[in-house]
Amino acid sequence: MELYPLKVFLTVVSEKSFSRAAEKLLRTQPAISLAIAKLESDLGEKLIDRSGKDLIVTDAGQIVLEHARRFENLESEMENALAELRDHSAGRLIVGANESTTLYMLPSIEQYRRLYPKVKVQVRRCLSSRIPGQLIDGDLELGVISYDPEDSRLQSMVIYQDHLAFVVSPMHRFASLDDVPITELGMETFIAHNVLSPYRSIVIREFQRASH
Repeated sequence: MELYPLKVFLTVVSEKSFSRAAEKLLRTQPAISLAIAKLESDLGEKLIDRSGKDLIVTDAGQIVLEHARRFENLESEMENALAELRDHSAGRLIVGANESTTLYMLPSIEQYRRLYPKVKVQVRRCLSSRIPGQLIDGDLELGVISYDPEDSRLQSMVIYQDHLAFVVSPMHRFASLDDVPITELGMETFIAHNVLSPYRSIVIREFQRASH
């Protein structure tokens, strides 16, 4: 069913006249009559009794009138929501991040929420290696990762700088040193995250480069 005939019906009932409804909607009276006839035909119900001097809304017409008013309210709400979305004051922002990068985002999210209180911010826990693909597929609007995706389809910028720390026991031979060459670390046993990730690959690649 088209919504326009419902709008015509609502206007006719509100104005209590086909001619006044035509003036308000900037249409001819025959066009208004045709829209009402089409609506009645589509619904299979008589909506307006025109046998007397005044227009009388039938029982079926009262039901349609109630729902037509609801459609009008929904249309107004939709237009307002779209207007807010266009000026970035409402909507939804879906951010992908893993556990470590999420911590760095908290101050930025807090500031964003102050600027755009109507925008719903949703943070999804994602594997860093999958975030670029999810951005390209449209599953995310923003991703926070610890490496350059090196994909021309994505735009990236540095928002924080981080570093890797080598943690040892106070009794370890490296504990008193300020700097340790990577070649010296090659003989050590590491406890590290075993999940495949670009960050882990960078570390392994640096060790492999130092071993040559």
